[in-house]
Amino acid sequence: MDIFSGFNSSVLFLIKIAVWAFLTIYLIFAGVVVRQVKLMTETLEVGFEKGIRFIALFHLIVAFSVFALALIIL
Repeated sequence: MDIFSGFNSSVLFLIKIAVWAFLTIYLIFAGVVVRQVKLMTETLEVGFEKGIRFIALFHLIVAFSVFALALIIL
């Protein structure tokens, strides 16, 4: 039993486009987070700048990986 059997192929295509659009916006958001963290660590010195930068870069890499997987799978 296919759960998507009731959907028209054009509806599924619109859902696919919407997912790609959302992931593109999220990838841009992850890039903005990296930029903001860079600016923050230049302004403030709290002692754990490397950890914060690592988390921001890791977040960007994961967001890009999810986007790439969505392009392949969808």
